[in-house]
Amino acid sequence: VSVRFVVWCIGMILFAGFFIVSYLRCRIEFRTALPVNNAYVEQWIKERPLKRRISIKQSDRISTPLTYGILHPVILMPKKTDWKNEKQLQYVLSHEYVHICRYDTATKLVAAFALCIHWFNPFVWVMYILFNRDIELACDESVIRQFGEKSKSAYSLMLINMEATKSGLLPFCNNFSKNAIEERITAIMKTKKITIFSLVLASLIV
Repeated sequence: VSVRFVVWCIGMILFAGFFIVSYLRCRIEFRTALPVNNAYVEQWIKERPLKRRISIKQSDRISTPLTYGILHPVILMPKKTDWKNEKQLQYVLSHEYVHICRYDTATKLVAAFALCIHWFNPFVWVMYILFNRDIELACDESVIRQFGEKSKSAYSLMLINMEATKSGLLPFCNNFSKNAIEERITAIMKTKKITIFSLVLASLIV
């Protein structure tokens, strides 16, 4: 057995262990989450039926909304959430709903798996970072397209007002965060309608 193979195995085990421990730690913390009893939230869930049952809970251990789980997705909200601000709730829940519909938690799992195998490759690290960034940008864009061009300012202000900060490393969760907040708002303001020309150009580039 070559030395390089041994080093690769050790690195893969260490990174895999890091992701597994981080995930289990988050799962233990999330068990303390309580269900949300809110008329608007209950109505919101009824209007979006999925084959997978969506749960909305609240916890005092997080400071930003996030989504976790694949078969039984859970939208976890901070306990300090302003439940009377239905407009903000609509934006946040819609953002997390896009994550659930696109199985972003599962794709993050695949990306983490690729990172563990190719931990020695700096380009894979770049891929992993940009991949997580693009997931959030794509969800922001989807919400803007859902609510229309006029929602750009309100949605951007909502991101700023939340003053979101990450609650540690959440490798398999999708969350609002202050990470690249300026870039997200810039991307929101630059969101344009998809045209046939842009689709053709993108296809040619790919």
